Amino acid sequence: MLITTDNARQYPEATVGGKARGLQRLQAAGLRVPDFAVIPAEEFDGALAGAHHPAELHARLAQWPLPAALQTQVRAALQRWNFPAEPVVVRSSVADEDGRHDAFAGLMDSFLNLTSEDAVLAAVARCAASAYSERALAYRRQKGLSLRARPAVIIQRQVTPAASGVMFTTFPEYPQELAVHAVRGFGEGLVSGQLPPDEFYLLKATGQAHRRVLGGQDEQLVARPAGGLTAQVVGPGPAAPCLSEAQLTALFGLGQRLEAELGGPQDVEFVVDAAGALWVVQARPITQPIPEVVVYDNSNIQESYCGVTTPLTFSFARRAYATVYRQTMHALGLPPAQIAAQEPVVTNLLGLVQGRIYYHINNWYRGLQLLPAFRQNKDDMERMMGLEEPVDFVQTREKSLRDKLRLAPRLLLNLSRLLLAFARLDGAVRTFQARFAAHYQRFYARPLQALSPAELLAEKARLDAELLGQWSTPIVNDFYVMMTNGRALRQLRQVGAPEPEELLRRYLAADQDLASTQPTRRLLALAALARPQEPLRQLIVDFSDDLPAQVQARFPAFAAEVAAFIEQFGDRTVGELKLETATMRTRPLIFYQYLRNYLVPGAAPAAFGTADQTVQHGAQADIDALLRGRLPWRRRQLRQRLQQLQRAIAHREALRLERTRLFGMYRGLYLALGEQLTAAGELATARDVFYLTEAEIEAAARRLSESAAAATRIQPVRAAAAEETAETASLRVLVAERQQEFARYAQQHVPSRVTVPAPPAAAPAADEAADPGLLRGTGCYPGQLSGEVIVVTSPEDSLAVAGKIVCALRTDPGWAALFPVCRGVIIEKGSSLSHSVILLRELGIPTIINVPGLTRRLQSGQRVRMDGRSGEIELL
Repeated sequence: MLITTDNARQYPEATVGGKARGLQRLQAAGLRVPDFAVIPAEEFDGALAGAHHPAELHARLAQWPLPAALQTQVRAALQRWNFPAEPVVVRSSVADEDGRHDAFAGLMDSFLNLTSEDAVLAAVARCAASAYSERALAYRRQKGLSLRARPAVIIQRQVTPAASGVMFTTFPEYPQELAVHAVRGFGEGLVSGQLPPDEFYLLKATGQAHRRVLGGQDEQLVARPAGGLTAQVVGPGPAAPCLSEAQLTALFGLGQRLEAELGGPQDVEFVVDAAGALWVVQARPITQPIPEVVVYDNSNIQESYCGVTTPLTFSFARRAYATVYRQTMHALGLPPAQIAAQEPVVTNLLGLVQGRIYYHINNWYRGLQLLPAFRQNKDDMERMMGLEEPVDFVQTREKSLRDKLRLAPRLLLNLSRLLLAFARLDGAVRTFQARFAAHYQRFYARPLQALSPAELLAEKARLDAELLGQWSTPIVNDFYVMMTNGRALRQLRQVGAPEPEELLRRYLAADQDLASTQPTRRLLALAALARPQEPLRQLIVDFSDDLPAQVQARFPAFAAEVAAFIEQFGDRTVGELKLETATMRTRPLIFYQYLRNYLVPGAAPAAFGTADQTVQHGAQADIDALLRGRLPWRRRQLRQRLQQLQRAIAHREALRLERTRLFGMYRGLYLALGEQLTAAGELATARDVFYLTEAEIEAAARRLSESAAAATRIQPVRAAAAEETAETASLRVLVAERQQEFARYAQQHVPSRVTVPAPPAAAPAADEAADPGLLRGTGCYPGQLSGEVIVVTSPEDSLAVAGKIVCALRTDPGWAALFPVCRGVIIEKGSSLSHSVILLRELGIPTIINVPGLTRRLQSGQRVRMDGRSGEIELL
């Protein structure tokens, strides 16, 4: 019996086949689908009975005659469709065709532009037989499917096409795009690869055209009067796209709708008729895996990990972030099962992109989904991370009312725990700092160089458990800064501030006694102590590699002051969170490199507390004006919020100094382990340890411990000794390979945002600036000045910044020693709430951040004019 469009839904998929079921769903969704009828699979069962060999099955189906009654039904349907004046097509619909995992794309035969009844009946038989073609059977074998196919066949009205095409509602090569490929005339020229299509790629987030490639089609397939298709030359003239903007817009809407209604990305075949109407002739799931679009953004993490780092730093940083995030989840009271389920997220909060550390943005967003008010927290986090472009494809799942009611108690409990932690922060910070100070003093009382590998590993385990594993107070305070900053901005917006972020920046320029300023204050004091002692000042200015030893010999009292400074602040330096960075503690000459800037002739270091008070007073006056006439509770609420934010930022800076010291302790441990591995012949130098991961270092250290234990036994184990020799050689080879790899990375430019899969190349971008002599960024502290530029991109660069305008890719707390003697600071990437910018405001130094390509476009020695208010930099 012939199954028609009207009753196809009444039959199981095994009867009508996968393609027919898909057409029925499209019609049920109200889409324009050409009428069709199905010859069910049962009509071909007789041909399959008793036959087993594929060749025999193919031959039987190719000759199988339809029963007379069924032929009569087919004839009646054709008459209803105005056949043969309006031709038909015949298409396969095998039971497992067009499935979620198995598409059978193009494997069975289709027949177009059929204009006679005999041609239709012959096409039905050949179409059914194609289920047993060599290519169809090979596909089944490859996919592990049954070789016993049950074909059904579709007869469908043909739409005479002006254009035909295929749409992937999600493009597997770049899932942020919807892809449309189309040709003039029949689509057979497209799917067969015979004709070059016009390609259109639309951004799924907006529907805007992202890129297009016109195929330059010089011929098309058209209907031949006697049946079948023939090639026809496309008329002369300039090649225009075969689809209009309106048609692309309609296809985008269709793609969005189909994904929502059919439950995932779809492979859609469509036809545009002569009147411009859009017809859907097929939709099936895309069976090709759709990769997750992962966004890596270095934003303000490059303040801490500027440029290329090393395997040890990355493995340690990734573990540290995961450890802290787990503590946060415990602090929120999440159930153990839920915390365990987040393990793939917390262990991948960071990524390594060509040797540089980036945030794995997707996973940071997923972590926020554990808190209520995802969208609000997402905005706050993006602001604190300095993200220039939000990532919109990670969204919280829209919950039903029932889901919201079910989850409400747990979310409220999580929120209440977080708010309670916020309320206790002042006391928690004091307790944390006291505990940290005790561990800090104990650690440096131990002679690391005298410890055995086993003792060093035990010391590391103690740091892991008692400091890094008890880091919840700093992370709770970071949450508090993020959320309080967001609330302050929203409240400023509510009272009518036209530029709330700019107003808040000016307000936060207040002279605060931040912990991050303490090293610089002490350095200024040491410079003041050295300046009147001319022999000492000249010795430091002349600068030599043995300067620390000379100062110790000739000026022991001053050397003692330096030693006390290094004991307290020796880990604070440029690039301080990169374990491979040489610090004042590991290389005291760096201290004198900083101090020299304060003592060279003509140096005039900026003094703390000299920030332009008119900026703060102006911000406060602007806030007062906004609050004038407001209800008392509104005024009180905003002022309290601003005070809370200032206090939280002060806590953050103090806790970041402790973080710097913690990293310094781990640096010392790993360098000591590097010395042990070098002495054992496993490494060439102690600093090679930075090219190993934490796990590799621990495994090597355990080998040393086991070897030492084995050496005390009476009988040596020769096989073990040979094995250790091979492991030692392989470790050296591994280090050498990584050193070469990371050296190559240092020569490569990597953008601040990396998307995987990478966005396909779009149209050539405009030049970085219409005027090559003008750069623009975001002004953070006002002031206009002209001067010489010094570009600093790594700790190895010249740090002679006195009287110059510093241009940096990123900054971190270690830069504090350089800021007071420079005239201005320009940063390629930064956040207005970063500790560096806070310090620059504190010092009243004109500052500009977020200047694209800054360190590539400027060179040390050039002269520029900078405007810290407008963010403009002019080359002179």
